[in-house]
Amino acid sequence: MPSGAEAGPPRTPNRVAVIFTTGDPRTIAEMATTCMQLAREGAHVRVFFRDESIPALCVPAVAQRLGYRSVEAPADGDDGGTLRPASSEQPPEPTEAVLHLLANSGDVTLYACSSSLYLWGVTARDLLPVMSGARGLVAFLVEDLAGAERVLSY
Repeated sequence: MPSGAEAGPPRTPNRVAVIFTTGDPRTIAEMATTCMQLAREGAHVRVFFRDESIPALCVPAVAQRLGYRSVEAPADGDDGGTLRPASSEQPPEPTEAVLHLLANSGDVTLYACSSSLYLWGVTARDLLPVMSGARGLVAFLVEDLAGAERVLSY
């Protein structure tokens, strides 16, 4: 191997892998804002939700059964595809709206960890329609994270 060469798979330009583990609506909004900007700049964004984030990804009846409390939708309607900044004075956008904006901001794929779904007692059918479906951790690591130019963790 030539001196200075990197070991491992080649990096793919404009590829971003995100591992997300919390169900906090403010953190979801923060991640979505960052990833939407990257996607709009041409990045291929792959988000892998696991652990405590799973209830936030479920349809309302299932999320409620799992104890997740999402914020209510704003009364003023559609905001034209942008998120208002989350602050301690204002509640964050509803999770489903945030994920919808993120998924439609460019080349973005949203996965839920299949093992985490199992541990929560839910299936891919319980996920919000915006989710791409379930994916195993190993598949995500090998096919999406390996070779990514940028890796983010929340």
